[in-house]
Amino acid sequence: MPFPRYPEALRLKVLLMSRVSMLATALLAMFVPWVSHAASAMSVPFSPTSPRAGSSDITCPSAGTPVIELTVTSRYGSDGPQRDTEDAAAEAEQDAQMAPVRAYARNVVAAANRYTRRGHLADADCALALLHAWAGANALTHPTNANAEFERGSTLAALGLAWLQIAPAVKDDPRASVVLSWMHGLASASAQYFDSTSGLRGSRNNHLYWATLGTASVAVATGDQALLDGTARVYRDAVCGATPEGALPLEVGRGKKALSYHLFALDALVPLAAILQANHVDAIHACDGALQRVVNFSLTSIHDPSTMAKLAGKPQEAFPGGAPNNGRLAFIELYHRWFPGRAPGESDLLARRPFVSTNMGGDQTLLYSR
Repeated sequence: MPFPRYPEALRLKVLLMSRVSMLATALLAMFVPWVSHAASAMSVPFSPTSPRAGSSDITCPSAGTPVIELTVTSRYGSDGPQRDTEDAAAEAEQDAQMAPVRAYARNVVAAANRYTRRGHLADADCALALLHAWAGANALTHPTNANAEFERGSTLAALGLAWLQIAPAVKDDPRASVVLSWMHGLASASAQYFDSTSGLRGSRNNHLYWATLGTASVAVATGDQALLDGTARVYRDAVCGATPEGALPLEVGRGKKALSYHLFALDALVPLAAILQANHVDAIHACDGALQRVVNFSLTSIHDPSTMAKLAGKPQEAFPGGAPNNGRLAFIELYHRWFPGRAPGESDLLARRPFVSTNMGGDQTLLYSR
């Protein structure tokens, strides 16, 4: 495994930070108003849906058994430093390890999307009930290795963005403070982990961007300006570190998967930019339009990967079916909102709507094209 279980000293350090963070947020839930009332001073990056009475025609699914301790195998097994060749056995093991977490996140986000689409209180209550079930169990509080930290970060993005969708309907529910305290603890522990392991490549590349998207959504949900400020620094370091062509150096380092990982990184960076943009940070124009360079280079490389291949030192792996799936291109919905007509191949891409990604909060077309 390229990412073994933590050495004992680091494991104890991360566990201690996590427990201190959980204790702090539990105390905040008791004494600090922002923990129980989602962010009146901060804005969400989409038009919030006002609640209205209405029953759901879909039975709210079970939350399943909350996953408290999480261990995740790298899908690349013992592959070399570029980690660009999947190991079938390791991939199957990871899928099994993550199956209950991914199913849970899909159900939460699906309920939140139903609320966004219809405004029915029953749909918001379903998402809240699912969140509360795992919050009450302190789920996801004990990741045992680096891959578990990475997966927890992207899962938190899904849950945090789902919360922002349902907040207008549930922010005054007594269960809200429990959910927000739990998510704030996860976000704080995640930020501390990535800060303390910044020497690892995996703690500086797309994994960091996804975890930061989760942290930013929780920062807005809880009104934590300091937490949000930290996410702005991560975003700026990421996009401002792009090459003149628009390449992200750490994703170029993924060999034959460099293009795929550029798109994966953008799926995190673009909604992160949207959260920052909604809260008085001009993220989309930072560093002379660095985000636009990255988007243009990545989309152009889908049809002409020669420059990407030259930078990566390897021909780029073909996408199944000849093109990235919609999940890998979900960032285009937000990008089109900011820069209509500017993305390479935009008309062909938009013809593929809707764009859906659980970890981005679900249906991007629903959220950002209204």
